[in-house]
Parts: sequence; structure tokens; C-alpha cells
Amino acid sequence: MNIGHICLATPDSEASEYFAALVEALDGFGVSQHVLVASVALARRLAKCAHVTIGPVVKTPVMAYCLMPEVDIAHVHEGKSGQSGLLLTLTRSIPFVITVDNGYEQDKSPIARSVLNRAVQTIKRDDFEPGELAAGQHLNMYEDACQNSQRTPTAGKSGNQ
Repeated sequence: MNIGHICLATPDSEASEYFAALVEALDGFGVSQHVLVASVALARRLAKCAHVTIGPVVKTPVMAYCLMPEVDIAHVHEGKSGQSGLLLTLTRSIPFVITVDNGYEQDKSPIARSVLNRAVQTIKRDDFEPGELAAGQHLNMYEDACQNSQRTPTAGKSGNQ
């Protein structure tokens, strides 16, 4: 399984620390991951992981969408990154899961509602402590999400324009 992660959170936030701990723990399981982050420091930290490829530093959801290679599932972290997950699902049929804090679900904006409705699964960050146990649970969620999503070929793959 190849997992794409997108984290546009600031490097000193709780979300970034949780994200980094999850990627490092998944790396311990030998999971292939592609990571797009907004922080150079976070990219350097994760570059030490054996099974992680780091893309260019991205600052916007559209940049993250454009630079994400073909992956089996995308995991977007926090609300700002959710827009790139939505784009990946709508245009490339890549299913995504989103990790949010409890406040994001209260956001009633049309984009936030679309992100939450299109996500295969919403993960509340407060429900997990980073580490191997959480990584194993996330891996099971990714596998379930891939099996439960109805992935259809995009126009470029089927030859139809």
C-alpha cells in the first residue's frame, strides 16, 4: 500500500507533532509513504525515514494536489489540507481520510462540509496517542478505506476525454 500524506500545519503545532509521530511509526511497519508538508524542518525530520519520500515543500492545498503522485489512499491532516483531499477524490478518484481536531467538525462552511462528506473516514486526533498502536490502527483504517471506496478510473487512464 502506498499512502500519500499532506500536512499544511505550522511546524510547531500539536498537529505537526502528531503527524510526524504517525509517519515515523508507519515507517517502522515498512509502509511506503509520500509526504507533502508546508515546513522545511518537518520535511528534514521525515526525510530520515527509510520508506518515506518527501515531495517539495507546499504552502497551498492546490500545490499539494498537483504534486501528489499516484497513491492508493491520501491522508490529509487538519482542515486546510482537506481541500487537497477533496480535489484528489473528485478529479483523480483517490480516496482520502482526514484527521481533524474536534473544532473542525463544527465548521459549517460549504467547503468544510464537502471535505467531511467526501472523506472515506474522519479521524479525530484526540482519539489517538501517537505511536505504534495508533499506526497499526491507522493502517487498518487505510486498508478498510481502500476496500470500501469505489475508485473509478480517471479520464486519463481510461482513454476517454
